[in-house]
Amino acid sequence: MKFVQSFKMAFKSILAKKGRAVLTMVSIFIGVAAVIIMVSLQQAQTDYWMEYMRNMGTNRIQVYASMWGGKDFTKQLYNFCLGMTDLVEGVTPSQTLWGAQARYGAKGMNANVYFGSEQYGVCTNSTVTDGRDLAYMDVEKMNRVCVVGSAVKDKLFDYQDPVGARITINNQSFTVVGVYKQKFDGSEYSEDNIILVPYSQNRLLARDTRMEQFVVKAKDAAATDKAIDRLKIYLMAMYRDRPYAGYDVYSLNQSIEEGNQQERQNMLMFGGIAAISLLVGGIGIMNIMLVTVTERTREIGVRKAIGAERRSIIAQFLIESSLVSALGGALGVVLGILGTLVWIKISQNKIFYPSPFIMLLAFGVSVALGVVFGLYPAAKASRLQPVDALRNE
Repeated sequence: MKFVQSFKMAFKSILAKKGRAVLTMVSIFIGVAAVIIMVSLQQAQTDYWMEYMRNMGTNRIQVYASMWGGKDFTKQLYNFCLGMTDLVEGVTPSQTLWGAQARYGAKGMNANVYFGSEQYGVCTNSTVTDGRDLAYMDVEKMNRVCVVGSAVKDKLFDYQDPVGARITINNQSFTVVGVYKQKFDGSEYSEDNIILVPYSQNRLLARDTRMEQFVVKAKDAAATDKAIDRLKIYLMAMYRDRPYAGYDVYSLNQSIEEGNQQERQNMLMFGGIAAISLLVGGIGIMNIMLVTVTERTREIGVRKAIGAERRSIIAQFLIESSLVSALGGALGVVLGILGTLVWIKISQNKIFYPSPFIMLLAFGVSVALGVVFGLYPAAKASRLQPVDALRNE
């Protein structure tokens, strides 16, 4: 029997038992949709994390060094980082005053104040769009100047040009000299909600002179590892025999690698869950095809009696099982796309489409299930003897 004839017969058989066919498809399209949605959610989360890391800056080293009582090593540590010119491009303190009250005229907001140097922009991958960045003399002369993030600009100034305006930070007056380009979503809860001031103003705003947090910008990935090793050795020696001290050194490159590893683990877990769903669907296909073989025993006997070959019988039932699973897979792809769009729009407020590769893979697996789980019923049908089949009521 030709392929087209087999396909027509399979399609007519499905239409003859619409309810049963739909129930069989349900298990398939739920499994396919689950695969697409879960993988897409993981990809969207990974994309968000990778974008966040890129915006923060690669080859970036975070240094935390705390000393409770005794000598303040802030200047020595800062100078040591500056001295690694063969490995680093920039160094800046990155002490933070969370939730400071910033005001301009009648408008106010809570902003995060960062105490940094003139190299803050280089170290954090921040670009000035209006005005200028901090300068070396701003730090040395303790100038009351600041650079604001896009969220602060939008909240306090609307459409006004903030450069040259005077704002108050915890009731202390500062002049805005620049605006950083938006790197995240521009909300008050993102890293765009920052005000950068010279770290020499730490005493004024935070009532402290110590810098316990630094950002070091390495030249490349290899330099990052070498700089981390040097810093750890230096801090270990500097803080030796000092029980009231602690330090930590790590790079965002490590965070990116850890994120990639976590993604791979999640993908394996989601893949296992989805595989179970599809396996259940495949068993459903096998069950319904066995019922179909039983119902069409006499038809099979007639066809074999007039000379139909085993391969023709096998082809017909494989095409029927594959068609059921393919229709279920197609519906699953549609549901997966819609589910992904709705879920990510609600959770992340953005439009995200599933990967075409994942959709094709999920659809291909659904069709393969029809073939694999339809093989046994098809083989059983092809082995029926014409006399026994025709005798069946």
